[in-house]
Formats: sequence, C-alpha cells, structure tokens
Amino acid sequence: MEAVNNDFRSIFGARSFMTAMCVAVNPVTGRATVVGAGHPPVLIARHGGGTGSIASVAPPLGLIEHPEFTETTIDLDSGDAFLLYTDGLFGAARGERLRLTPERLEKMLDHSAPNAEALLRGILNQVVPENGKDALPDDLAALAVRRMA
Repeated sequence: MEAVNNDFRSIFGARSFMTAMCVAVNPVTGRATVVGAGHPPVLIARHGGGTGSIASVAPPLGLIEHPEFTETTIDLDSGDAFLLYTDGLFGAARGERLRLTPERLEKMLDHSAPNAEALLRGILNQVVPENGKDALPDDLAALAVRRMA
C-alpha cells in the first residue's frame, strides 16, 4: 500500500486521492492480511453464521506523504467468505429511503450461499434497481471471495 501511495503522489502530487482495500490470502492456510486506506470496510461472512468487518485505518491514498498503514490478519476457514465493494453500493439501496451502511450491508450477507457468486448475487439483488431505467447514483464494484478448502 505504501508503494501505491508513493506512486500515486508522484503522479498527482497531493491534488488527487483514491481509496483502496487490499486482501492478500494464503490459499493453503486461509490466513489473510487486510490493509485499507479510506475504503469501506471489508465484510466477512463466517460459514458458521457469524459476521465481521475490518475497517480502513489509514486515510485515502495520495493525501499524506507517509501515512501509517495497519495490517490486520484474519483466518478464513473453509466456507468463510469476504466482500469487497465500492461506496457506490451505499447509494444503491433498492426502493429504500434509508441509505445503505456497512452495518446494514453486513446484515444482508447470506451465510448459506453455496458459493461466492451466490453470495454476491444475493447482495446485488437486494440493492440494485430492478430495471435498467433506474440509474445508480454512483459507479459500483463488488467482489465476493469464498474459501472452499
């Protein structure tokens, strides 16, 4: 994350910024290291039914020359999953007056989803407009990863 911040600042100076969340997973052990910079929290769905989140500690990349990045280590067991997403998901709450928050999103996680695609589809079905006529107020990206072994 430090290298990305340095590169970003060398290109844009302090005139621009971006958020980022990085999750590095060891596929053999399931141990994952998470580090964020101003990004919405990564959400974790435990196969046994629990949920959790890991928030960004550092400010967005590009704002500070030498920010402190904090790595958080978690262990993902077989069937556990995590969700990465952009803040565009917060403005997408289908037909609701209440804005979607990380806490509300965490409650939408379906621990029984058979795979990462189903987990992600379950979230998107709850928040993305049903027809193409209703535009999202912001761009949206989301990624679900489930440990299978």
